[in-house]
Amino acid sequence: MRIILLLFFIPFFLLADEVNKTKLLNCYEIFEQRYSQLEAEVEKIEEQRQAFIALRDASMNLLKKKEKKVTSKLKEINDTLSKIEKIKKENQLLVEKYQKILEEIKKQSTSKLVQSYSKMRAGNAAKILQEMDENSSLSILSKLSPKVLSKIFSKMDATKAAKLTEKLKTFIPKGK
Repeated sequence: MRIILLLFFIPFFLLADEVNKTKLLNCYEIFEQRYSQLEAEVEKIEEQRQAFIALRDASMNLLKKKEKKVTSKLKEINDTLSKIEKIKKENQLLVEKYQKILEEIKKQSTSKLVQSYSKMRAGNAAKILQEMDENSSLSILSKLSPKVLSKIFSKMDATKAAKLTEKLKTFIPKGK
């Protein structure tokens, strides 16, 4: 009886085995198809990765070139700024030098004017100083000796002499 049962079930086992083999073959086919799809995807990803790397390298090269240009321009600007500062200092020294020379010239011309007015007759000096603008008159009068100043004031119009005397008290010559 076992044999009969075995004989009876053998075709089922064989059939089941065939079904399993068919299913197994179908699985392999599906796996092969999916594997080729995955390989295609991997190829696309690899191509994209290589394109990305090429783009990154090109961008880095471009950035390096731009950075070199910016660095050289910055160096040029700094060099120019240092030159400008040097020239500015030189100009400042020249301006100070020329201001001192100008002050000396003004002192000499003022002192010559003061000497001239000191040697002038009081009447003539008074007439000239009355006609000048006040600041120029005050500048000259402030440098005259009291003796000469009193002679000039005595020859001036009393109103003008009083006005100049009042302003002479508080007058501070320019450049001092």
